[in-house]
Amino acid sequence: MPLRVLFVTTTYPLRPGDAIPAFVADLARSLVAHHGVRIKVIAPHHPEAPHEETVDGVHIERFQYTLDPSSQCLAYGNGIPDNVRNFPRAKWQLPGFFAAMAMAIRRNLDDTDLIHAHWVEPAFIASLVNVLHRKPLVLTVHSLKPKRSRLHRHTLAVADRVLFNSAYTMSQAAAMGYACRGQVIYQGYDDRFGSRPKSGEARASLRIPADATVVTAIGRMIEVKGLHVLAEAAEAILAHRPNVHLVFAGDGPERSRVEALAKRGAHCNRIHFTGAMGREQIVQLLADSDLFVNPGVIDRNGRAEGLGITTLEAMASGLAVVGSRAGGIIETIQDGVTGRLVPPGDAPALAIRVGELLDDPELRSRLGRAGQQAAREHFAWPALAARVMRVYQNLSPLPGTPGRGLG
Repeated sequence: MPLRVLFVTTTYPLRPGDAIPAFVADLARSLVAHHGVRIKVIAPHHPEAPHEETVDGVHIERFQYTLDPSSQCLAYGNGIPDNVRNFPRAKWQLPGFFAAMAMAIRRNLDDTDLIHAHWVEPAFIASLVNVLHRKPLVLTVHSLKPKRSRLHRHTLAVADRVLFNSAYTMSQAAAMGYACRGQVIYQGYDDRFGSRPKSGEARASLRIPADATVVTAIGRMIEVKGLHVLAEAAEAILAHRPNVHLVFAGDGPERSRVEALAKRGAHCNRIHFTGAMGREQIVQLLADSDLFVNPGVIDRNGRAEGLGITTLEAMASGLAVVGSRAGGIIETIQDGVTGRLVPPGDAPALAIRVGELLDDPELRSRLGRAGQQAAREHFAWPALAARVMRVYQNLSPLPGTPGRGLG
């Protein structure tokens, strides 16, 4: 009988290839395809998606958390924290949201061997529902709040195994004194990246000449992504390179700020904003690009990017990458080998490093080849899913005693 795993998450793609981050779905798909695991996903409902469906062998149950589904505004979009800040009614939906999540978990526990929760809050709800059932509980931590949290401390301690998306995120937990049975298992990239040839389709859609050199940045436009830093560096990058175009792909609350900064320069006609893009569009955009930039920063709340999946996707696509020394980004780029690293928030330094690679096609190509090899060796989903599978197999049928520290 196959292992039955219940995924619990606050976000999940509504349809294949949409703009919602797909790393939870990618892991589920890989566990089903390569290890025969039977996975059911508990995720929030959205009016544009059915309440239940099976995609790529993964069964998805989406819980509705308001009486009128069209009024749901807590999940998806810019994410729960931003939605709570931007939509007054969103915070009033929190109790119903977690109550509906708890009921969905309870409905499925009898048909579950192990719970795998993504993010701390779903793991906390699962731990409450699971008190009597005592199914093994795995928690993947994609990010942590920068301030100590009793909820986080409790949840990490009661989980049978805590998987961190980077050594950076794990070090945050250690610095805040959270005791848990923890280890690092990176997230990976979709294998469509690196398999798509250059077609010029993405360039044509943006009216970029076929012979131009394209620098691309991809990410939700929030402060921690640092796209405003790249916008500040744009004029220095473009000024003496008439064949270079700069593409910002993504949307979010910081978009107006990023656009305003980018359009201050005399060469802003070679800066392009795509808005939110689906997965297939991003695959083609990276295939048609020449250089990738991840200018992540430490934001005003002390948060940094946990890993940087778009960097992995760019590396898998064969692009040289320039990233900042912030958060988990430094775990994806080996400076001088697979790309270049710069201090976070330093627009002049970013412009210099990007300019060096634009002016040296041979170096750009060499870093791109090395980065693609590194992505395939360390961040491919089949290998990462195998590590997760070993975690599942090593858990006893009944939860064990939480560990006394990170290890």
